[in-house]
Amino acid sequence: MSLPVVENASALQFPAVVSDEKGEVGSAFKYRIVHRVDNLIIKLLEQKPEWETYEVFRKASRNDMDSDERWQVTLLNSLNISSFGRAITIEPQRYSWFARAGQVSVKGADGEGQPVGTLMLLNDQNVKLLNEAGKPHQRSPFPSVLAAPEAERLDESIQQLLEMVSTTARQHHIYRWGIKGLPRLADAGIASSVTGLWPLLESLAEPYLEQCLSKGAVLGDVIHGLSQVVDTLANLHERGVAHGDIRLEGLREVSGWLGPGLPERFSRVDVAPGPDTLGSKRFIFYNNAWQPPELRFPGVFDNPEQPFAPWQYTSATREGDIWSFGVMLAVIVCTTFGEGEWFKTEEGLQLSLFDYMKTCGLYDGAKLEQAMDRTTGFLANKKSLLALNMPSGPISISLAEDDQNILAPLIRLIGQCTRADPQKRPTAENVKEQLSQLV
Repeated sequence: MSLPVVENASALQFPAVVSDEKGEVGSAFKYRIVHRVDNLIIKLLEQKPEWETYEVFRKASRNDMDSDERWQVTLLNSLNISSFGRAITIEPQRYSWFARAGQVSVKGADGEGQPVGTLMLLNDQNVKLLNEAGKPHQRSPFPSVLAAPEAERLDESIQQLLEMVSTTARQHHIYRWGIKGLPRLADAGIASSVTGLWPLLESLAEPYLEQCLSKGAVLGDVIHGLSQVVDTLANLHERGVAHGDIRLEGLREVSGWLGPGLPERFSRVDVAPGPDTLGSKRFIFYNNAWQPPELRFPGVFDNPEQPFAPWQYTSATREGDIWSFGVMLAVIVCTTFGEGEWFKTEEGLQLSLFDYMKTCGLYDGAKLEQAMDRTTGFLANKKSLLALNMPSGPISISLAEDDQNILAPLIRLIGQCTRADPQKRPTAENVKEQLSQLV
């Protein structure tokens, strides 16, 4: 099996793995191999009893794509497979909406499974091709030509799968950098002897919110952990990668270092996109309260000629990561110190999304007013941005004797990170320097 993981991202053939035990995705791919369309080319590269590997090329024919894309997609017909003469079992566990963490084990001489790493799979529960009732391509592996509405639905489902492919396939080269706080690739010797060139990761660790904050932590230790998170961000930003999904629920401690979690929504910044390069892949940010307004409403922010839409496609940015980090820091402060005077002032994160955008002067007020009349969801929500980002479960953070002294500098840093103008926010390196003075 060939799923290359290479250091040179410009030559990367992006790999992704999907559990397809009933052959539903494979059936859809085979249909499109026989009945081709101009913007989607699928080739069968390898076929084994337990898996099939396809090359998928799609042209940038949609408004959510900033370049052509080329993927390698492996469909697992079974989660119990034989590879290189060894019996391998994959046990998928829920990780996120996009992905499942497949715990890979190999049967030892004693008949017991020995864990060797984690294979990130697409979350098959959210793949339309696997969950839509009455799929027309299921009638036969090679059905006759579909009617136009059925073919359109089939292509929409394939496109949805390819959007999910990017969340796992594009990550693997990042782990080669060995940045603290991100998952590490499993030992090459073990991985190659078990799975060839599959990109196996070491343990993904438990979520920080469950592992530490819900059980009780001291503020100084929490701030020290957040300084590690922003150090990881600084390393990513220096390499031209924006994480795109910084939030308290995503944090995980990897090998003793607190990191931001898997970069499922990341974008390469300052790099021209292309089918064999990572590029600034676009994602939808509109429904996430922890992301900054300029990513949720890019047309209103930087293109006066573009009409307002309730959501638009955009890509992650360094400045967006800093805004999200500031929101996360504000949640920690609010949880620890309570809603004191700072939280009662009517500015910044204490405003609703609409009021935040309206009062900062960077957005088209007329468009916002029109949007308020048309929407009933996120833009019309009267809750403050801070309240929208508070976790649903309990957080227990206690204060040491001198912790009151760091409240004022933390509040100043939060204000800097969550400035409405992205260009006026500090860099990750600057945030790390400020936090290091507090711990």
